[in-house]
Amino acid sequence: MTDNGRRGALILGLGGAALTVALIRFAVHVTTFDFAARMFDLGIYRDGGLIVRHAYHFRSGRPTPLYDWVSPGGGNPFTYPPFAAGIFAILSYLPLGVLQWAMTLASIAALVAVAWLTLTGSGLPRGRSAAGLALGVAAVALWTQPVQSNLSLGQVNVLLMVAIIADLRPAADRRRWAGLATGIAAGIKLTPLIFILYLLVTRRYRQAAVAASAFAATIAMALAPLPGASVMYWDGGLFARANGSARANLTFYFASAWNQSLRGALSRLLLHAQLATGPWLLAAAVTALAGLMAAAWLHGDGYPMLGVLTCALTGLLISPVSWLHHWVWVAPWLAALTALAIQAHGTARRAWAVVIGLVALAFADLPRLPLLTFGGHGLDPVTDVPMKHPLTWQGIDLILGNCYVLAGLAGIFALFGWGVVRAYRPALLRGAVEPAFGDSATDALT
Repeated sequence: MTDNGRRGALILGLGGAALTVALIRFAVHVTTFDFAARMFDLGIYRDGGLIVRHAYHFRSGRPTPLYDWVSPGGGNPFTYPPFAAGIFAILSYLPLGVLQWAMTLASIAALVAVAWLTLTGSGLPRGRSAAGLALGVAAVALWTQPVQSNLSLGQVNVLLMVAIIADLRPAADRRRWAGLATGIAAGIKLTPLIFILYLLVTRRYRQAAVAASAFAATIAMALAPLPGASVMYWDGGLFARANGSARANLTFYFASAWNQSLRGALSRLLLHAQLATGPWLLAAAVTALAGLMAAAWLHGDGYPMLGVLTCALTGLLISPVSWLHHWVWVAPWLAALTALAIQAHGTARRAWAVVIGLVALAFADLPRLPLLTFGGHGLDPVTDVPMKHPLTWQGIDLILGNCYVLAGLAGIFALFGWGVVRAYRPALLRGAVEPAFGDSATDALT
């Protein structure tokens, strides 16, 4: 085996070992807590599917209870588009226990696939080294709060994320149906709609048209079998949920510690969700402009994966609600930053490594180590504050409790500034990162 082959085998072995440790930790978590009983959102998906089956199988003609129904525990209602309810109706034929394990295993596999697609889409050559790095990134991602929340709730975010990344990565642009998976993902959960706007600003009109057509097709496909639910959802129900008017406690809904969006942070800061509406709209407009401009610049300058991820980050910030488990996009960001570090040289490479460490810590879900943190906080910043009392935060709690939003804003405007510097002072960036598809990535891994 050559030296280059030995290096690849070493990286693959280290990555595999890191993922094994992360999976063991996850297995301990599963066996220690009643993991299956906590997969609350998956239960809502399945119950929504059961409602569709029972309400429409015999064409009773009765008004649908889908969007009036509340889970038996008195928690969240079904809030996804009617097309998603149709998919969950098919999945509801599976026993709940089978569905829980299938969702868990599929999400973990998708996490590894996300890391692989991002690394290779960022210009790293396929091979043992890239595979090892993908396993290592997936291992680190398994130690983050968004991924842990996604798994423990039985959420679909990781599965939608891998579909979008596979659909929008550079190699997929040449495919005739590029954009299809993105449109279908938007039909299941509306947040991927921002990627259609991203395709437009990057002048990929064919892909944008395919995505928009696929999204429209999901609406039409649900309208025929679910007319009542479709009318209820699209004719006011969606907007009632977006502006919170359907919520009895509007302030707590938006100010919830679990809502890591600009609107959530401003609601906590101003202590009132209604007062935060104006500032949120202004902040969201500025962030959307900066984020989409930065994403378009990155795509045009040879960093297409960074463009996709910048768009995703923008969507998380400007959305009215971005729960902790929506931030699973930290996983491909860790992969993209790893690719940047490999493509850089000297001090710049070390600087990228520091950035990777800071991002991992900001989103960490690590065991509590009181001696290391002097007992004040654990190593899960956003949940180590008084989660049930977000309107009482002050000082360090206000910073830690909004750390996802702060990290996201720092990333967006750093990328925007990087785009400006690339345009006007390219010499200042020499050595910080090579073009995404340059030879230095191959040299660094071989």
